[in-house]
Amino acid sequence: MTDYPFQIAILIQKSLIGVLDDEERKQLTDWLAESEEHKRMYEEFTQAGFLEKACEEHRLFSSEEGYLRFRAGKKKMNRLRIGRRWSAVAAVGALLIGVALAFFSRTDGEPDVQTAAEVIKPGRTSAVLTLSDGKRVLLSDSLAIRFKEQTADIRVQGKSLDYSLGDSGVFEGYNTITVPRGGEYQLTLSDGTRVWLNAETELKYPVTFTGEVREVVLEGEAYFEVAKNSACPFVVKSEKLEIKVLGTSFNVKAYPQETQQATLVEGKVKVHAGSRSRELQPGEQLNYLSGEPEVRKVDVRAYVAWKDQRFVFNDDLLEEVMRKLGRWYDVTFELRDADVREIRFTGNLPKYKDLEQVLDKLELTTHIRFERNGRTIEVFAE
Repeated sequence: MTDYPFQIAILIQKSLIGVLDDEERKQLTDWLAESEEHKRMYEEFTQAGFLEKACEEHRLFSSEEGYLRFRAGKKKMNRLRIGRRWSAVAAVGALLIGVALAFFSRTDGEPDVQTAAEVIKPGRTSAVLTLSDGKRVLLSDSLAIRFKEQTADIRVQGKSLDYSLGDSGVFEGYNTITVPRGGEYQLTLSDGTRVWLNAETELKYPVTFTGEVREVVLEGEAYFEVAKNSACPFVVKSEKLEIKVLGTSFNVKAYPQETQQATLVEGKVKVHAGSRSRELQPGEQLNYLSGEPEVRKVDVRAYVAWKDQRFVFNDDLLEEVMRKLGRWYDVTFELRDADVREIRFTGNLPKYKDLEQVLDKLELTTHIRFERNGRTIEVFAE
């Protein structure tokens, strides 16, 4: 097994969520018995808070190598080194799970130094799944795993998470999926409802829907394709909105301290905002921050394009454009001139291009310029 660090990483991940079978448990036990070094590594990976710290370190570190080197430069590397035999992991080219992060960067020699001219890559498939008992699973586009939580079947397959695996019995526990800045993810709920989650988003939902209402709680942005069930309405709750549907497609943007939006693509929804309640027709959008909610007709493509690998803007304030790009590329934009805040932008930008290419297009089509300082980007009016 020592020639296959990815396999070891998978076994440790399965161990963390308690889904090892007998053969896998034996393989992990044999690996632990090989050396005290392996035991020390396992203890570090399974200690409380390790996954959370790994996610935070990845969020703070960014270069063209991405996850493969996110721990580079940490002095503690010297006390936990596993030698050249693990360097072959880099050839795999993708992260399977959070535990694998530690294997990627532990090589002999001095760590590379991150340069100021790093290429800022677009976001990627990544999220953290928190199970009903508090255990956590790091999700990525390379992770494939299937396990049970009580009577519920859960399947992780690359870019998506699926709970709709037939008869799941009755289990009233809740799961939470958290997508970081620079991430996105998809899942299918137990009733067949499909959900696309944008960067910096959290969704809490029942493992199986058991009551008269199918209710989920959202912070951030998500697109829903709700499975029809006339006897059991689907409800999305956010900080300021409550959206009730029977079967339809709609987008909800509910980031804290921002105007909250419900945009209807097809079907019909009823939205509660403050003390008001409004029904939306396809092509309508409700905006609410405080006071009276505003309903207007919109081109829905501009508000759902993010799930289809595009950024579409239609006379949007530059501040909103920068906010969306900042979440996806995990960077901070600072608008230095008052005039910049009044600039509006209309355009269609690719979501999976390096940030520099996107900024070049913005400079060519607007009267602005950018100055980069690491992951902080200053915006000036020309």
